[in-house]
Amino acid sequence: MDIRLSLLVFSASAVLGHWLAWAQPLWPYWLAAGALLAPVRSLRLLAAGALGLAWSTWHIGTAQQHVIDAACGETELVGRIADLPARTTVAAHATQVLRFDFVIERSPAPSCVSEGKVRLVWIDGPELRGGETWSLRLRLRPPTAAANSHGFDAGRWHLRNGIVATGYVTSGTAVPATEATPMAVLDRFRERVRDRLRDLNLVNTGVLSALTLGDAAAIPREDMELYRRTTTMHLLVISGLHVGVVTAFGFLLGRGVAFLLAVPVKPLAVAGGLLCGAGYVLLAGAGLSLVRAFTMSAVGMMALVTGRSVSALGAFAYALAAVLLVDPFAPLAPGFWLSFGAVAVLLGFFAPRIFANRGGGGAAGASGWLSSAFAAQLAMALVFAPAVIGITGLLHPLGILVNLAAVPLVTLLTVPLALTGTMFSVVFVGEWLLRGADFCITWCGEILRAADRIAPFYIGGDAAWLMVASTSAAACLLPISRLAKAGLASVVVLILAWPALRPPDLPTGQVEIEALDVGQGTAVLVRTRNHVLLYDAGPAFRTGSDAGTSVVLPVLRGRGIGTLDALILSHSDLDHIGGAHTVLTRIGAKTVLAGEVVPGVESRPCEAGSQWQWDGVRFAFVWPPKEHAIEGNSASCVLLIETPTRRALLAGDIEGPVEPKLSLPVLDLLLVPHHGSATSSSAAFVAMTRPTVAIVAAGWDNHFGHPHPTVVERYRAVGSHVVSTAVSGAVRWRSSRPDSVETLRCRQSPYWRGQPDGPWRRPSALSRRLADC
Repeated sequence: MDIRLSLLVFSASAVLGHWLAWAQPLWPYWLAAGALLAPVRSLRLLAAGALGLAWSTWHIGTAQQHVIDAACGETELVGRIADLPARTTVAAHATQVLRFDFVIERSPAPSCVSEGKVRLVWIDGPELRGGETWSLRLRLRPPTAAANSHGFDAGRWHLRNGIVATGYVTSGTAVPATEATPMAVLDRFRERVRDRLRDLNLVNTGVLSALTLGDAAAIPREDMELYRRTTTMHLLVISGLHVGVVTAFGFLLGRGVAFLLAVPVKPLAVAGGLLCGAGYVLLAGAGLSLVRAFTMSAVGMMALVTGRSVSALGAFAYALAAVLLVDPFAPLAPGFWLSFGAVAVLLGFFAPRIFANRGGGGAAGASGWLSSAFAAQLAMALVFAPAVIGITGLLHPLGILVNLAAVPLVTLLTVPLALTGTMFSVVFVGEWLLRGADFCITWCGEILRAADRIAPFYIGGDAAWLMVASTSAAACLLPISRLAKAGLASVVVLILAWPALRPPDLPTGQVEIEALDVGQGTAVLVRTRNHVLLYDAGPAFRTGSDAGTSVVLPVLRGRGIGTLDALILSHSDLDHIGGAHTVLTRIGAKTVLAGEVVPGVESRPCEAGSQWQWDGVRFAFVWPPKEHAIEGNSASCVLLIETPTRRALLAGDIEGPVEPKLSLPVLDLLLVPHHGSATSSSAAFVAMTRPTVAIVAAGWDNHFGHPHPTVVERYRAVGSHVVSTAVSGAVRWRSSRPDSVETLRCRQSPYWRGQPDGPWRRPSALSRRLADC
């Protein structure tokens, strides 16, 4: 049986193992089944599938065992500073924030954590350099992460990168290294290269660091936003395309050297390609994504140049299987799908044309290759448009044209100049090559800024919708009639335009309320048929990050929301207003209301008695009173939302003294006051409101102890269903289904987004009851 088909079945099963939760504990049985079926020729496809499942599920089980113990709240570890530490200045707090990965080498308490990599933050710490050995006093916690419908999935990223804990440094001392490991030597070399780039004072040092060293943290935030809005973010990362181009350059260089030395061409060409590709991967830090890209390039190149006749599909199958063997967690990275998807698109586009032109009737010369390359770029843009929407939440009308100009400029000119300049950075010519690369990036930026004058389309869509769109687009590459292709292309355009063309998903008179998972803080998205309101914007942190950037904006964009009709800031505590400036700058709001003055934000006061109506839904403030002098939690805007049959209340941080002053009806939904604090939700307030659903907006294992067990039991005593964002992730409620909620962490969730429970996460009866989905 064709080995290519067996490899493809193995790879498909290995990928599927990450999404089959029921299959993951059964890896010994998959392994046994594969071993028993493999000798039977007619059952080898089944054997390949079983072995693929065994391979991925075994690694999943192993990774889940490498977790820190609850006793590791504070510990001391000795290890190596990995990769390139990223230092940022937070002007608002006048602090220096250092983020870095720390590879554990020695632990005084091996039962606590003895191996793996931890992600750390050190505020106002000393200068750290990659490869150094330090003894650090740490406060650690399990790598839990927020769970929201859109945006960066930190839990998935932690697992993908082998992060066993996160935390921050309280103190530390440098330890003289007794023996330099190869990775330490590599990190020190990369630090010297980064120093050299900084010393040149180039205009685009951050982008050059990203393209040569994989140091994406060096890119200024405004540049990241520009590339994101113009759908060219892929240019800022070392992609499989970049690694492939460098490998191909090394292959051609090896051919040239072999020709000059009059030696056999093929061995030297392959060696040149592998050396250049490997050198680029090492320079960029040898991360798993880079190893994946190099493995793919190397296997494909070697398969195509061996003496045996290997088809392009065979090279693809070998490369896919090799990548999954080297990196079983590759399917968790978007780059895996984009890299192999791009190769599949090119194979689907070029293979039928190559076979059709073997008789000599095809276009020849440079013009033929240019037209084919242009058509291939259009094909990839068409197929990957749904993927771009899924990742960024938007689509730029000039995205295809921008990529047609920017991809060759960056891949074929900027990257070779930057790498060659880095190689010869110690001599004069290296500086000029790097300045040439810097000039190319500047011109690329000008192209993107010109395109950025046209606003992108914000398009919302779920995974199933995007998959249908991608499949329909890929079918356009099949060797079928022009009429069929035109029909498929029309289907793709209709699917992409459907979010803008379809009627609103909420009928008149209905409301949807979603409490976002922003940690210890509040951000609630309220939607009616044609209007959107945001109640609070989540916290900001001493590290300079805020929930507006990390959670609120991705959710808004993922839902296709380009602007807010209203932003309500309940009061001025940082856990409620931390993301407001980001939201107002990037998205904007037609109306801003606040319970008290919020520094840097122009707003009107919330006043009890003021009300308005959107799409048959009534909104009314019931607190605070007009022209009040109240400050702090008690000044919170309390918003009552009423449909013809249902009522919901967003209570902010009001506390016990305020609650008796409110006259409220029985509620279908309540955002529990002050995150479930013991100083709020008095027995009288709970008895008055008797909410069917009570949502607690709180962070996991927060040091305030929110929600207080007494408060939870008080709500349960009146029949309320209590659900916490700390345990269940984002919580969504609709007035059309008032007795149920949708949560992001349920039994059907992916394994990396499961409910935060288990012996290392301090389980309790309270947490288990709050986890009810």
